[in-house]
Amino acid sequence: MNFRRLPGILYNHRNTFLIFSAVTLLLTCILLHWGIICTDFSPWRYVKQVCNEHQNGNAIGNLCKALCTSGDINSLTCQTFHNGKESVFIAEWHETKLVFKKVKDISKSNPLYWIDTNTQTKHYPSENEFKVMIRYTVLTKFNISISNSNLIRLSRLKPSYQEKDIVKRRNEMMNAWALLQDHEYLCSTLFIDYDLFPQLIGTCGPYFAVEYVEPIQYSSLFSLNEDKEEWSKQIKLSLLVLKLIEELENTFIEPFHLCDIKLQHFGLTKEKNRLKFIDLDMVYPRSVISRIISETDSCTTDDQCDFFDCRARCNTKTRKCENRVANNNLQIVCEKIFLGWKNPHKIIVPGLLMSQHTPSSLAAVLRQCANPASETTKPREPTSEEVQSRLTAILSEMDSEIDNEMLL
Repeated sequence: MNFRRLPGILYNHRNTFLIFSAVTLLLTCILLHWGIICTDFSPWRYVKQVCNEHQNGNAIGNLCKALCTSGDINSLTCQTFHNGKESVFIAEWHETKLVFKKVKDISKSNPLYWIDTNTQTKHYPSENEFKVMIRYTVLTKFNISISNSNLIRLSRLKPSYQEKDIVKRRNEMMNAWALLQDHEYLCSTLFIDYDLFPQLIGTCGPYFAVEYVEPIQYSSLFSLNEDKEEWSKQIKLSLLVLKLIEELENTFIEPFHLCDIKLQHFGLTKEKNRLKFIDLDMVYPRSVISRIISETDSCTTDDQCDFFDCRARCNTKTRKCENRVANNNLQIVCEKIFLGWKNPHKIIVPGLLMSQHTPSSLAAVLRQCANPASETTKPREPTSEEVQSRLTAILSEMDSEIDNEMLL
């Protein structure tokens, strides 16, 4: 490179310029790799790859035709912060917004087939063996037994169609097996009839698509200067959060724990009358998350028994984590979302319900909700139903009062 062609100031600081350029390039590559930034070229590249696999007969699913042949799925845009997924992008299908997510390649870590070391022949499971594998996967990940009809639905990627061609069926099984190893896909599929998570639309190869639900966006920077209308919206939103938390507690055979709770992980439906939880990678039944926590090798402090927001206690005598998750969803919601970020004595960043309009009665209940046992360390006790009822009653009354005031 001829540095003398550079403008004078750049030539005089050429070494600094080169270092800055290299650091910028490296940082950009890291941000792209982590999914913090993205470009709209990426989704088209992903689609081209999966459509090539579909053309070769390797990628199968009910959305492949719309994605690769008819062009019904279009308007692809990249999505940042995709939480461990290799690729995530948004698309439109007949004016319906979809989110496509790619599952990890498990062909080496957990292959469907086994290879005869003598003949190098691939041996695939029979249909019955495949169903046994699916049953075990569901039982391990969600501690539930599924019906035969649901088992058939999970084993196929084209609704109401049974593939007879053995080669195509093996490819379909390969696709289905990779998808079923993904916690988010399996959760969406198993609970498709519940209105708690984004609706699963379909699949194509390693990609699955769910309905797009707008993540909740809220900036606490303006909480001290917000007007009554904005405060009313935050109260209504908080009531919707409480409703969803209650449903997760009571809808299933056992409560479901959200082990990664952030406000942007809640999404508001088109009708604006309910929320769905949109990040399912850390959603577990109580028995499963308790088992995961108890499998920690050893512990000397309670913090070593935490699985993100799902917290447990360390038995210092046995140096093992206790076989149960200690806190519950409401405790975390009150601590992280309603109250906000805080140090042991002071709130640093106000949460959804901390405002100039917050009455002392509400603040007191929120503190009790976030730290039921008044622990000096990280709270671990679950919030009681009695506190939940009081919180809901206070917010409902405030919501009615503000609505009446705004009508006057």
